[in-house]
Amino acid sequence: MFDTNPLVSAMASIVLMRTITNELIPHELLRFFQAGLDHISRQFSAQFTIVIEEFQGMARNQVFDAAQAYLGTKATISAERVKVSKSKDHKKLSFNIDRNEEVSDVFEGVSVKWKLICIQVDSSRIRIHDNDSSHVSEIRSYELTFHKKHKNKIFDSYLPYVMEIAKQIKQGDMAIKIRSSACGNWCRDVKFNHPMSFNTLAIDEELQRDIINDLDRFVKAKEFYRRTGKAWKRGYLLYGPPGTGKSSLIAAMANYLNYDIYDLDLTGVPDNKHLKNLLLRMSNRSILVVEDIDCTVKLQNREEDEEVVDNGYNKV
Repeated sequence: MFDTNPLVSAMASIVLMRTITNELIPHELLRFFQAGLDHISRQFSAQFTIVIEEFQGMARNQVFDAAQAYLGTKATISAERVKVSKSKDHKKLSFNIDRNEEVSDVFEGVSVKWKLICIQVDSSRIRIHDNDSSHVSEIRSYELTFHKKHKNKIFDSYLPYVMEIAKQIKQGDMAIKIRSSACGNWCRDVKFNHPMSFNTLAIDEELQRDIINDLDRFVKAKEFYRRTGKAWKRGYLLYGPPGTGKSSLIAAMANYLNYDIYDLDLTGVPDNKHLKNLLLRMSNRSILVVEDIDCTVKLQNREEDEEVVDNGYNKV
């Protein structure tokens, strides 16, 4: 008996046609037609996709790293499967989308979709980017898809926004380190675990508010300093007998800004050249602390050492 089920007959016809096509038409020609169909499909599609690969040659792609940090804040909201991790240098858990997962986002009314693409390959066929000795490696990339009419907004506004937010996330998530100077160099990093904050610091309420406002203005004024040609730095002079809270204030400031601390001992710096090298080796977003500066630097007393010279000017 013949099976008169229309679905079965249709499936059999499709299988027969595919078999005939594979046998009679060369694979190269089939791939050519498939590429042409894909091109036509893209021409009529309203979607546009940006591919962000993990590596550029042997160097990591900063846009990929920024997307990874940024999407970590979105993964737990719209993704169905996420990965979680934490390193000793970070303060909080880190979330990332898993392979082939999609994350939706909205920027100024524009909807976009991110997808993590992972392709497994034989590591012997690609350049190794790390010390992984396994035979199977992954080529990873993000695909960012949106309506093509929003290309200018995505390129000019959204991607720079992602880069900036990722930068803020990384800076805020890194554990604070403290470094001390010795023999003209900075010693090994030590994790800064001081619990002091402006909420627990014993300080006049109005003075505390003034300090916090001053710190906020400084952090936001980077572009102003650059535009006016000034070094982006801020100085504070703390004085008083031991136990009056100088170190506690520094700890509160470091925790508030999430800045690393560099503890400089001037007695271990032989000359200005070494001092300059130390300062140049400091990282951005850091606080330089010079304790007991009055005991390590010989200061002149202007009132005692002033001389009156013949031309009437003072010489110190």
